[in-house]
Amino acid sequence: MTSRIAAVAFALMLLTSVCCVAAQGHGSVYVTTLPPGATVWLDGQYVGETPLFIDGLESGHHVILLTRSGWQPQSTAADVTVGHVTTVSAVLNQNAGLRPSANPAKGTLRMRDSDGAKVSIDGTEVTSTNDAQQLPAGDHILVVVRGNQRTASSFHIYPDMTTTISLAPQSPNAGQSSTNEDMLAALQDYVPLSDFVVNGDDITIHYRGVELECSVGSLAYTMNGKPGTLSVAPAMVGDKPFLPVSLLNRLSGKS
Repeated sequence: MTSRIAAVAFALMLLTSVCCVAAQGHGSVYVTTLPPGATVWLDGQYVGETPLFIDGLESGHHVILLTRSGWQPQSTAADVTVGHVTTVSAVLNQNAGLRPSANPAKGTLRMRDSDGAKVSIDGTEVTSTNDAQQLPAGDHILVVVRGNQRTASSFHIYPDMTTTISLAPQSPNAGQSSTNEDMLAALQDYVPLSDFVVNGDDITIHYRGVELECSVGSLAYTMNGKPGTLSVAPAMVGDKPFLPVSLLNRLSGKS
């Protein structure tokens, strides 16, 4: 009799334990985000970063907050049921101020009469001059090398338009050399940033006792009040002014 009573008591205790576990009820949540790496806050508590599997949750309604630097916080909810995995997937929205800027406007450059010429644009060699070149709108530097002749010039690309330039050798004018060794270089590589100012198309330089004024696209310049003519017109590439190397060497005392 005693053993029978003990067995019944043990069965009742086991049943009570199972009922308690069932009453408590646990489930799981699997959280994913696009992009991944979002911080997960479950019911106000930090639990990890996505993708994240959270186990041992009480059944019922849970609030999930997702945060990621540069992205808008997103709040969602998960209803957990016993013995099941609830999936939560969210697509985060990027903060407006941090979205990548729209692709800059571009235009097309086509070159002709390029036989035998080595061409570079903004310092990068063009591997095939027969192919159209997609370039950002604005000013660019073109260098053409054909034998011992090197020419440098600037050209402008307009948005959604095609610009065509000829690379044919230019016939030298009387009294001029057939070789033009001058080319454009970045002003800041020769003159400190603090010693020149760019105002629209106008460039003013105060350096080593010299005051020089010139303009983008113009061959005319003045140095210490005396007018002169440049071999190559200044240009702007991005936000950097480019001037003829011969002039820059004079400014820096290299010639």
